Amino acid sequence: MYRQTLEDIEIVLVDDCTPDDSIDIALRTLEDFSNRKSQVRVIRHDHNMNLPQTRWDGIEAATGEYIILIDGDDYVDERMAEMLYAEAVKTDADMVVCDHWLCTSTDSRVRRMAPNGALGNGDNIKADIINLNVPVNVWCKLVRRSVYTDNDIVWPLKGYAEDVVVSTVTAYYAKRIAYVAEPLYYYRYNPKSYSRGLDEETRLRLFEDYKVNWQILYQFMSREHLLEEYEEGVFKGKMRVKKHLLPLVSKRKYRRLYFNTFPEIDRAFLWGNKCRRTSYREQVWVIAIWLGLYPKLKKQLYSKRFRPRAEWLP
Repeated sequence: MYRQTLEDIEIVLVDDCTPDDSIDIALRTLEDFSNRKSQVRVIRHDHNMNLPQTRWDGIEAATGEYIILIDGDDYVDERMAEMLYAEAVKTDADMVVCDHWLCTSTDSRVRRMAPNGALGNGDNIKADIINLNVPVNVWCKLVRRSVYTDNDIVWPLKGYAEDVVVSTVTAYYAKRIAYVAEPLYYYRYNPKSYSRGLDEETRLRLFEDYKVNWQILYQFMSREHLLEEYEEGVFKGKMRVKKHLLPLVSKRKYRRLYFNTFPEIDRAFLWGNKCRRTSYREQVWVIAIWLGLYPKLKKQLYSKRFRPRAEWLP
């Protein structure tokens, strides 16, 4: 971040009682950038307060006109701040989004906000974000600080799927949204991160965390009378909560939990609804889950013959 080509920036580092020495490394690295020392502030928590609170503390401490949220284990293109800010000034945008790199230990690939790198006008971008049609990560967005401070912002409580809440709410309040069709953020995929565990306990935790954050977002959308306008996003949000249970549904208690969570989603997959047509593939999946055959038949269900739309897969 110290190498950013935009000179007039403020860098806020929030230490949420990290168990490693990442903050110390950041401060030691700062010694090589004497021109940045006066621009860096450090906030230290006296106990772990989770990711949403850490991000909010950084937002409250910031004094600049725009904010970019960056996760501590990722890195960014040195032109990111300058390019997104220039687009914000040019278009008078409250939010500017960009593409990002998904980096693993063996490969890196670009994730576009939309096919062919084009999203159209700001209204389309807003709808695509709220309808969950594009990546909703908070870290590939520059947001005007007043969007956070001057509106009745709701904030996630849990550290998983918090991006869905923050991106939807800020996109709703943003009067104009712009897009830079270039990958400027490098997201490092960590198989040991909070959201990557595969054991039963972890899957249940992810399910519960996503459900809590989704309920916060649902209440916000209800309050702002958005449920009908963004019905597609409501449907996808409920579906994303449910599918965290799919690997567990061979057990009766989890199968019951799955079908008792937003049962209208399963009815839509079986019979369709006014905004969605069903398919025989999705019908097969629901029946397989109902009979407790998933994940036993997972390999067959993922075959070309039965594979449903990608958005439905775990």
